[in-house]
Amino acid sequence: MSLLKISEKFVISKLKSIKNGNLKLINYDGKVYHFGDLENSLTTDIQINNPKFYLNIILGGSSALGEAHINKDFYSSNLTDLIELTARNIKLIYSFSGSVKLQFIKNILKRIFVSNTKAKSLKYISKHYDLGNDFFANWLDETLTYSSAIYERKDDNLETAQKNKYQKLIDLLNPKNGDKVLEIGCGWGGFSEYLAKKNDVLIDCITISKKQYEFTKKRIFQKGLNNKVNVMFLDYRDLENKYDKIFSIEMIEAVGEQYLNQYFKTIKNSLNHGGDAAIQGITINDNLFDRYRTSEDFIQKYIFPGGFLPSLNHIKKLTKKNQLQLKKINSYSEDYAKTLLDWKKNFFRTWDNIAPLGFSESFKRMWEFYLSYCEAGFKAKNIDLIQFSMSNK
Repeated sequence: MSLLKISEKFVISKLKSIKNGNLKLINYDGKVYHFGDLENSLTTDIQINNPKFYLNIILGGSSALGEAHINKDFYSSNLTDLIELTARNIKLIYSFSGSVKLQFIKNILKRIFVSNTKAKSLKYISKHYDLGNDFFANWLDETLTYSSAIYERKDDNLETAQKNKYQKLIDLLNPKNGDKVLEIGCGWGGFSEYLAKKNDVLIDCITISKKQYEFTKKRIFQKGLNNKVNVMFLDYRDLENKYDKIFSIEMIEAVGEQYLNQYFKTIKNSLNHGGDAAIQGITINDNLFDRYRTSEDFIQKYIFPGGFLPSLNHIKKLTKKNQLQLKKINSYSEDYAKTLLDWKKNFFRTWDNIAPLGFSESFKRMWEFYLSYCEAGFKAKNIDLIQFSMSNK
């Protein structure tokens, strides 16, 4: 029996243990299999196009399904549901995908050599955010906000929901007139613009993306806010000033595991006594954290090199270690799933505008998987979106 056939039989035998959901598998040879609970509301399908699919899944770990999608090795009528099913059966998937010891060793070595030094952070951020302002402008909302929105009403559009998010963060800290405020990782300037218009405060906002820096400088000037907002091309580790309030929106995922303590230490050292910080970030389920920290998933490999999701317990340990008082914690996983769905709809709707910017069909499929992968993770509660506040008491 060939290695491909052995791999096929092995994976199919494992799939018989699916419990959370219902999967219809149409094999490349025409055979049809049904796995899981037929009565489960999470029902999805997969059609295998390439006999190598099974071997690649065994060898490739958590990146393998995404790579198979890019290469058209399978088809599913609902990619997000398929990924959600794998997420809801994650321990089963772990038992055979990436189960070869060599994969584990390779991931450990990558963790050692892929560290987010200042130089490498600049490189990693450039790889993603410097895809081009025009690329992101095609499918983000008018505020150019690339982080989860919060939908307070069913009829909220993406722009309204992004402003809801801004306001909820501000409400966590309630900055006073004259406060000196820092935003770590300001993106294209949407939050700092909103804050400057709403509050009589002085804002320093920092980024290490050259294209974001140039865009935000221009944006703030055109809005007539340059007397209130100072845009700086600066790594957070080089901060020297003190602030009354600090905001950071989905920056924590980019600092890397080795520098998470430095991130919280910097916040501590940058806050005046009695100052407060509000963070929005993505967290990994505490039960998955140990496995996650020794592996490389699709997003780390293809989308955010150097990225790392902390768990909530890990955040609690780091705040305590750095003598920051953790106050409120609010969860918005369903809002992020909806945000990602809105982004994906916009991405496909505007693809005819995006493609001429120099992006291939493979890139399109990679981003389709990325957005679906994240959406499924939030729906399955394997990852969460939280806003939390801390005080320097």
